[in-house]
Amino acid sequence: MVALAALMQTAMAEDGPPEPTAPLSAASGPVECEDSPPGLWERSTLLGSFDGKRTELCRTGIQFGATHQSEFLGNAVGGQRTGGKYQGRTEFDLELDFDKLAEISGLTAHASAYWINGGRLSKNVGSIMPTSNIEAVPGLRLNTLWVQQSLWGDLVNLRLGQLAADDEFLTSKVSSTFINGTFGWAAMVAADLPSGGPGFPLPTPGARLKINFNDQISWMAGVFDADPGGKPPATDAAYNPQWRNHSGTTFSLDEGTFTISEAAYAVNQGKSDPGLAATYKLGGWYNSESFFDQRWDQNHVSLAAPNALSTGNRLRGNWGVYGVVDQMLLREEVGSDQGLSAFMRLGGSPSDRNQVAYYLDAGLAYKGPFQRPDDTVGVAFAYASLSDSLAALDRDNNNFNATPTRPIRDFESVIELTYQAQITPWWTVQPDVQYIIHPGGNIPNPGSIAGLRPVGDAAVFGARTALKF
Repeated sequence: MVALAALMQTAMAEDGPPEPTAPLSAASGPVECEDSPPGLWERSTLLGSFDGKRTELCRTGIQFGATHQSEFLGNAVGGQRTGGKYQGRTEFDLELDFDKLAEISGLTAHASAYWINGGRLSKNVGSIMPTSNIEAVPGLRLNTLWVQQSLWGDLVNLRLGQLAADDEFLTSKVSSTFINGTFGWAAMVAADLPSGGPGFPLPTPGARLKINFNDQISWMAGVFDADPGGKPPATDAAYNPQWRNHSGTTFSLDEGTFTISEAAYAVNQGKSDPGLAATYKLGGWYNSESFFDQRWDQNHVSLAAPNALSTGNRLRGNWGVYGVVDQMLLREEVGSDQGLSAFMRLGGSPSDRNQVAYYLDAGLAYKGPFQRPDDTVGVAFAYASLSDSLAALDRDNNNFNATPTRPIRDFESVIELTYQAQITPWWTVQPDVQYIIHPGGNIPNPGSIAGLRPVGDAAVFGARTALKF
């Protein structure tokens, strides 16, 4: 029960749910090992505590759980083609507390796996920012597998193993209310890093160090493999990384390193604190892999030119910076987590080697609308500004091919409106609407004559349901 109570926080808790990829240990504070109420509609998990057996295991240091999310999203108009897709993801989690199991203070271990099924609507839409944060290549795959040691009253916390950077870095509690994938592992990293970086569904071997200087100030740094998809075959460098590492067990260690560092300042995090809760984060990342220039080959000839080489000039390394703000704006009363909260994230990366050069997302979420204390309603906006180098390459292509009216890449943005209704403690239903402007960043529609028309703005409608077992 306790593991699932923590898991439920990945779908329905506090000021909106934490990201679906968050592990059991991401729950804040100790988890109490208590039996859930016997009634079906009151218990915290659908399957209950198995006549107390789950509680007994928790008290010995073993927590386990599962959550299932399924949804149907449809593209009603625009995009590359209309139509709908079912998508589903079941997550299985196990966590061991060695303080209870073997009297080793501060040592825990965690393992999780995914069963993913269904289609991927973003292929219909043609968007850079995926329409769903559970969208991935179907299959059964290992997710995270790590050990963690806490020292000196959690002043220092070290995690080693197969890690997902989006569990802890660049996260916003408020933005995780939303379904579009960019409000989790944002497009400012997902679109620029090899294989999307070490985020869902591709964690990778790594290490994370966290120092909690006090209740308000903390600092984290992580080192991961540079390409979680593993080395592509020489015959097909564009081979989908999720197929290259389909089982999640590639454990690549030969693709350089991705490092990320983040400082955080959090205030008024307790429910009894009189002030409004806020968290401010500042971070940066560096990838040691080689990247290709978006416009010029190694002879400084435009890649659109007939005499150009087939790949861009090889550039060493890549980097980016970002900031995150979560701010509660209105609280119903002291001791309550109901009220209005806002988030904003922004960041940038070099234009010559990245698809997304500048990024911004922001939104509002209100917990407790219509006298329903555990529901959340929210609206959010994301803007991904594409590289100036890509726009220049498009203009070069138009000049060389005498097609001046072909679209020039500029930006992609999304507006999302969602309502998360908690039907029971173990079941939520979430209707959702998204409007995607310039899918793919204003790319040519492959169905248009000579690609003279861009992919049209897309309107996506659907609903998600989440069950906690």
